[in-house]
Amino acid sequence: MFRARSPTEWSPAPGNPRVVMVGVPFDATQSYRPGARQGPSAVRYALPNMEFYSIELGRSLEDLSIGDAGDLEYTSDVVHMLRFVEEAVAELRDSGKSPAVVGGEHTITLASYRPFCGATLVVFDAHLDMRDEIYGLKTSHATFLRRLLESCSVELLHIGGRAFSDEELEFARSRGLKIYTSQDLDGAREALSGLSRSDSVYVSLDLDVLDPAFAPGVGNPEPGGLSSSELLQLIASLDGVSLVGFDVVELSPPYDPSGVTSAIAAKALLMLASIADRSRGPRGP
Repeated sequence: MFRARSPTEWSPAPGNPRVVMVGVPFDATQSYRPGARQGPSAVRYALPNMEFYSIELGRSLEDLSIGDAGDLEYTSDVVHMLRFVEEAVAELRDSGKSPAVVGGEHTITLASYRPFCGATLVVFDAHLDMRDEIYGLKTSHATFLRRLLESCSVELLHIGGRAFSDEELEFARSRGLKIYTSQDLDGAREALSGLSRSDSVYVSLDLDVLDPAFAPGVGNPEPGGLSSSELLQLIASLDGVSLVGFDVVELSPPYDPSGVTSAIAAKALLMLASIADRSRGPRGP
């Protein structure tokens, strides 16, 4: 694994972690507000300051063990970054761990999902990220989902969308994709609750799915989004699925002076980690 930061084990309950965090400090294709490369450090700072009880999941997270594999080597080359991420996630998968990837911009998901190609992909995002090209780039945070759909068999649930181009809508409709906008959260909750408990699921959380009032520290804020409570309730709807991996992306600390976006990122990560850990079955003695 291409580590730039020494691996550690951080968790409310030290032990043999079945969920392992890996940071990806990358924002080289960011089209609006750069800074997401600082996201992994901000999430690590917030994590131990969260309370370890989830009212949405109805349980304590005190016994949750989360490993930390460190950050991947920094690069501004998107091709190199994608290779680093895919190799790191595949290594974690092959060692029996559930990867918790922390970005960094959303392009990361193009690589972090590939080792789980075929799993149901749940994307929380204000944007569709299905442009064919933006500013001369075919691979970027605004095009990654189109590239992924072109290269991998994906059952997609996209939740929270409210900012997209005609080109993206046409592409999504031509594929018959399931898009639940920020005005259709009941439909989204029903779709999440209806996921088969036997099917593998991968979750990608772009923090700009939240309204900027709740999450100002993102690269591309978009009004009309979810509240933090709505997001956590939707995440809780996934409890019981086989969550093979997840990522939390687009946290931009330079635009988060109060730390509220880092806090919701950390809380969401804890909940997703708990769901992933439980999906592996009961722990041994």
